[in-house]
Amino acid sequence: MKKKIKEIKSVFSQDNPKIKKQIDRVKEKGHQRMTILVIPHGYDSSFHFQISVFTILFFMGLTLGLLTLAIFGIVRSSNTRSEINQLSEVYGHYFDSYISNANQLEEMKEEYSHFHENMLELFSLIDGQDEELLKIPAEDSLKSAAFDILQKEEKEDKQLDIGRKYLNEIYDLRFLKQRMEANKTLTEANYDFLFNRASILSSLPLVNPVNSYNLTSPFGMRKSPTSGFWEYHDGLDMANATGTPIYAAAPGRVIKVAYSNVGYGHHIIIQHEYGYNTLYGHCSRLLVRQGQEVKQGEMIAEVGATGNVTGPHLHYEIIINEVGKTDPEEYLQSGIY
Repeated sequence: MKKKIKEIKSVFSQDNPKIKKQIDRVKEKGHQRMTILVIPHGYDSSFHFQISVFTILFFMGLTLGLLTLAIFGIVRSSNTRSEINQLSEVYGHYFDSYISNANQLEEMKEEYSHFHENMLELFSLIDGQDEELLKIPAEDSLKSAAFDILQKEEKEDKQLDIGRKYLNEIYDLRFLKQRMEANKTLTEANYDFLFNRASILSSLPLVNPVNSYNLTSPFGMRKSPTSGFWEYHDGLDMANATGTPIYAAAPGRVIKVAYSNVGYGHHIIIQHEYGYNTLYGHCSRLLVRQGQEVKQGEMIAEVGATGNVTGPHLHYEIIINEVGKTDPEEYLQSGIY
């Protein structure tokens, strides 16, 4: 192997006559001079100069190199511009996404502020001890869940700019979403609870049948104003002038419109939900008919002095199925209306 290398060196060595001869020939041709004659336009005199072949080759090589460098620069500039345009599109996509998320965050913050106000209102109305009510989730657990969601999104979306996770808006958006989702079930349960109660309350006879009155006889034992004997009074006597409007204490259906000389005189019985019935007696004028559906607070009659009475008043009763007649004053003093 060493011998072959030595032979190759000897072949290409300048001491080799053949190689030396070729080099001398190249030097001779390179040092040959060429005369260049320049004749300016419009002038009689001309001038010339000499230049070697090596110099000409040098300038040709320099020109070719500069031309190659310029072409490379143009191509590289075009590629760079294309990459910049692609990066601009990607940046624009993420920027648009950021703007969209920021706007969505503001909308959600405003929505959640109303949501939170409703939550506080609900808890102000409910003591929180009912089994069907849920507890408010802890803030730490919500933050941890929001961070886990963000990490999961980054793993699933390879093109998601990881640097975006350091933006407060992105964190706030995930955290707010988590809070709203966690409190959604709680709010729905509380609203259902309140709506059910409100539905029941709106069906109970809690509205005063007359706007103003003088209570002349309460519910329970009393001395009869007509006979003078002690008797059990099963309603309230609410005195007012003849013609005073009488209103339905709750929504329901009129099941009786009648007249009795010795009893309630002109009177009405309305059937309500949950087994309640209300009676309005001694009316001077009746404004509804049997079978008619009435709304809570709807005018149904006028105060009078018909039947067994000593003066104009409304005799008002509340009857509960399987319980019987109850004290109406407890419902009028409920404080709901």
